[in-house]
Amino acid sequence: MTSAVLVAMILAGQAETPQAEVDEAAKKAAKVQQDKWNAHYARTAAEYEIARGKEGKEKLDLVVKPVLHWSNPVREGETNGAVFVWTYDGRAEVVGTIFSHLLRGDPTQRVMAHSFKSLAQEPLEGNRPGIAGQWKLAGAGVEPRPIPGAPPPAESRPARLAQMRDLARQFSATTVLEGVEAELRLLTQPLHRNEKETGDVLDGALFTYVTGTDPELMLVIEARPAVEGGKAVWHFAAGRFTDLTLKLRHKDAELWTHERGAPREGKPDPYVSNRYEIMPRELP
Repeated sequence: MTSAVLVAMILAGQAETPQAEVDEAAKKAAKVQQDKWNAHYARTAAEYEIARGKEGKEKLDLVVKPVLHWSNPVREGETNGAVFVWTYDGRAEVVGTIFSHLLRGDPTQRVMAHSFKSLAQEPLEGNRPGIAGQWKLAGAGVEPRPIPGAPPPAESRPARLAQMRDLARQFSATTVLEGVEAELRLLTQPLHRNEKETGDVLDGALFTYVTGTDPELMLVIEARPAVEGGKAVWHFAAGRFTDLTLKLRHKDAELWTHERGAPREGKPDPYVSNRYEIMPRELP
């Protein structure tokens, strides 16, 4: 039963039904629908097979539980979705979102869309068997750089997590649209924490900056070896998760930008976003 039908039945059958009861019934029906959409997003994410490396032999593992459910109060069309992470050896290599919004001009239907951002240093390939949705991301997805003035990584794992949270707070991010900057909000709880030390990476975590709860920019903080070798130092790497212009600052210094629509000059784009399906507004 759709939320609109439920509310109509209440209004038709009980003329004296208090408005508060009508609102509560609509709220419950909307939650039932959102739960169904969240389950649909999770099933869709699980259909993807993602691998890294030039030959695509290193399969990534999906973290089955979404790391974030989100909605965007600024954009029209009831835009909402779920964020998922795919890992290799416990490190987040891909972050993606499956989301939907109302079809412009036809509010009885929704558009399903899928976006993926490479966090890897290897080429990546995603495939949704039996369904159009194959994509490839060539080259490294992010460029790790030392964080200016960061302390040495702590000895213990809990202490390093506290350090990463503190380091993330030193950054600030904005979107830019038609010359107007909008401040993004940092989620201080990481979307994903490296499960163990891997290769040259001692530790790391994935953070995000949001509008409402909609992720717009990804920030990776990792303890990696210094350029000249030796002990690990804290690095950051930024990646867009939107089609808007982005700016990332560390304290008062602007360290990274993404210009909307800027030419790639032959370089591969480590972010891909596609629209796949038109679906009814409400799921049965």
